[in-house]
Amino acid sequence: MGGPLAASAGVLLLAAILAAGPLRAQAPDPVRALSALAPEVMFVRATGGWSSGERSGTTRIVLLRSGSPDGAQRLFVQWLNRPDDGAGRSAVAATEEIPEIFDWRVGIEDYRVEPEANGARVVLDGRIIGTDRNRRYMLSIGPPGEVTFSALR
Repeated sequence: MGGPLAASAGVLLLAAILAAGPLRAQAPDPVRALSALAPEVMFVRATGGWSSGERSGTTRIVLLRSGSPDGAQRLFVQWLNRPDDGAGRSAVAATEEIPEIFDWRVGIEDYRVEPEANGARVVLDGRIIGTDRNRRYMLSIGPPGEVTFSALR
């Protein structure tokens, strides 16, 4: 069945596969990843790195629409574990809500991230919903569970 021509084609195919190098995992499909985001997500921003003992990873902040009629928002900090093998996916190690954003009816309008050695400081410019008064806030992020939030002016 095959003959010399088929054998030559098989050898060429095998050579092409070997020349291509090791198989690599495909990058995630960005359209699929974006379609998985809930419409309530207003923004997601990486804020810096963290470490605690043997564990380490990155942090991010996530701002969500709350669905309340006045447009109140909800702000969360998430700590992501660094994959052990360096090639896998990060997993969420912890999530903590900053309840003051919703409770004080703050509408986040701008932010500035200042990475630090083991965390980050995030300066948030907001507006008090209902009064339109501008306020500035400081969010300090450390290792999982270590987060503080305060009004600056």
